[in-house]
Amino acid sequence: MGRMRIVPTATAALALALTAAGCSGGDGADKGGPAKPSGQHAVRFETGGTVALADAPVRIRLEGLAPRTRVEIGVRAEDRHGTRWAASASRTADSEGTVDLGEKGSARLLGSMLPTGGRAQQLIGSGKAFSYHPGPPGQQRSYKLGLSATALSGKDKGERVARHDLVRQWLKKGTEHRELTVAKDRIAGDLYLPPKGGDRKAPVLVFGGSEGGNAGTYTAALLASHGHPAMSVCYFRCGKGSGRPNGIDDIDLDYFTRAGNLLREQEGADPGRLAVMGNSRGSEAAQLLGQRRPSVFHDVIAYAPSSKVNGPYLSGTTAWTDHGEPIPTGPIPLDRVRGTVLAVAGGNDKMWGSAASAAAMARQGAKKLVYPDAGHHVNWFPLGQPGQEGGRNGAVVSTSRADQVARADSWRRVLRLLES
Repeated sequence: MGRMRIVPTATAALALALTAAGCSGGDGADKGGPAKPSGQHAVRFETGGTVALADAPVRIRLEGLAPRTRVEIGVRAEDRHGTRWAASASRTADSEGTVDLGEKGSARLLGSMLPTGGRAQQLIGSGKAFSYHPGPPGQQRSYKLGLSATALSGKDKGERVARHDLVRQWLKKGTEHRELTVAKDRIAGDLYLPPKGGDRKAPVLVFGGSEGGNAGTYTAALLASHGHPAMSVCYFRCGKGSGRPNGIDDIDLDYFTRAGNLLREQEGADPGRLAVMGNSRGSEAAQLLGQRRPSVFHDVIAYAPSSKVNGPYLSGTTAWTDHGEPIPTGPIPLDRVRGTVLAVAGGNDKMWGSAASAAAMARQGAKKLVYPDAGHHVNWFPLGQPGQEGGRNGAVVSTSRADQVARADSWRRVLRLLES
């Protein structure tokens, strides 16, 4: 999901900021034992349903408390390595015995999860990027978030008074998944297809940036659940035996074009409306594909973009090639792109000047969405683990929350673009 960058000197600020905001990464999400009733009525969570797509808004509401009872609402989940993540928020019930976090407060709680126990200090103190990842959609079509409420005042003080599970789906019923390999398909990645029988929609090719691997797989799965045939492509650091390079070194556009053509052939795909979605360094490839392969690619969605071709990452002489010929560094023209170019950037991006790049792209006719307080991790769907880019006195958390706001707003606009 999102990438979290924690600078060691920001660890104390992170903890203080979460505490001051009413959210913490502590294990307050699970006090153990069954939930007990509080006041005159059974305490219960109301969330508008227990099963929803992973990008669907959540509104957490707690009812049945004694008036003015103070409670801690916690959320917990396990990642694909079995590490438990948690966050909590303290609130006081109103005169009707209700606590309503609303959509914004609920999103803030879910987005504040941090790993617990010894693993937490190891990750936070490492200074390396990390994030919450459940099992990949091809293996685990959904994941579970556990909600709990613990009384902090009144006769049930210290007792867990309610619990509720939320199932967050990557792939809804009827969607299909196929793993792609270089040996069989000449592509490494995942193909996700929507339920059969629907209208033909814009297919979407998704890939990430300098993190490598199959970073877009969760996004591609969600797009399929929204009716769009989608493929997440790994173009480097794809594992032993893949034959793919270990860095952004001499990556040929033909590789992505081959993936795009395969995707256009799938049932439910409108072949004339293929969109390409790239994040960070991947935004360079996305723009180059729109510019140099207009007969294949229609729309270009560039998250945290660069408006120019940069040099290779790790080694090599060039980052990108076209039919084996090096693509020189420098500005990327967009005059041959057949559809819409959408640039999504944060004004507080500490990785590189993505907001300035979005402005440069807009001068070539692109549409830009710049979120002044957001950082580098504005990419893809909302309610994923937020990116952290360091800072002091709560800047880490404020940037992460701004990233979440940017994701929620831009994702709706991306889906509208794909439907247009």
